[in-house]
Amino acid sequence: MFRNPANSIIRLVFFPVILLFYQQYHGVALPILAPIFVVIFLTIMPSKPPLNMLLKLLLVLMFVSFGVVFLGGLLIDTPTGYALFCWSMLFWCFYRSHHDPKDLISTLVIMVVIIMTVMSVQLGAPIDVLPWLMFEAFVVALLVTYLSFVIFPGDEQDILPDETSTEGAETHMGLIVFKATAMSVVLVALVGSGSAQSILIAITISSMIKIPNPEEHRTFSQTKIVTTAVGILFTLPLMFLFRFGVATWVLLGVTIFLGLQLACFAIRRQCTLTIYQLLFTNFVVLVYQVIKQQGSESLSAEFMRLVSIVISVLIGALILNLTKHKPVLREKIND
Repeated sequence: MFRNPANSIIRLVFFPVILLFYQQYHGVALPILAPIFVVIFLTIMPSKPPLNMLLKLLLVLMFVSFGVVFLGGLLIDTPTGYALFCWSMLFWCFYRSHHDPKDLISTLVIMVVIIMTVMSVQLGAPIDVLPWLMFEAFVVALLVTYLSFVIFPGDEQDILPDETSTEGAETHMGLIVFKATAMSVVLVALVGSGSAQSILIAITISSMIKIPNPEEHRTFSQTKIVTTAVGILFTLPLMFLFRFGVATWVLLGVTIFLGLQLACFAIRRQCTLTIYQLLFTNFVVLVYQVIKQQGSESLSAEFMRLVSIVISVLIGALILNLTKHKPVLREKIND
């Protein structure tokens, strides 16, 4: 409809932010989920997805939302069975991610296992409600993503694609077993501690250790901390305006302006799609923390997120340093 070279940036800024404000204003349960999924979809689908791909993705989302949570609900009353179920799901996800680091199914299943465990075991939320909440968030995000390509068509031009290389990818089964076990132990510890940042810490650690190439672990760690700090800086003006009680439409306009400035910053730095995903995921979450908090609590919530990211990276680095396995290259295996 509106063809412009900057459409890729407009899609990434406008639609997650507008969806976040809309859902927060109407009191939707877990309003942050769908906007985060929009960011993920927009950064893994740089062009308008065909309808057959959307149908396949919808089936995947149904499996992730209802299948995984349904099986978990059957075993939630038996701690041993539920623990084995979570471990097997994590093992399967890490196995898939080691063969394809951009595998969407493994990313979504890990997120569902973490959210399901924290909300049902730690927070005591009824697990019967979770499948509908997750599936609704997935569907809304998918529809918004498709609508964004209809209104602002065009492929990514200002955003550099990620370099796709399987060199150094680890296929050692023992390492995958170790990662699944370590992630399970971390999840149990987080739930037992009752931390308010359990979901954030667990998702960050899982994102870090699921990377198959050991050379990218340090890069991810540094990037995650830097992007969180940058997101805090770009949301500080919004926090100060929120404290003065400005109208919601003013906050929305300022948020979009700050998001565009963040995108321009990323363009000047020649960031790749993965960095954009980290930047705008952090940005959307921080905006949500600002508009849902009251007064000075916004600033403390933002810095608590940064502290949680640092803790997550340290735990992830510890897990990775516990293994000295030398990677087996898939290129050599194929030879």
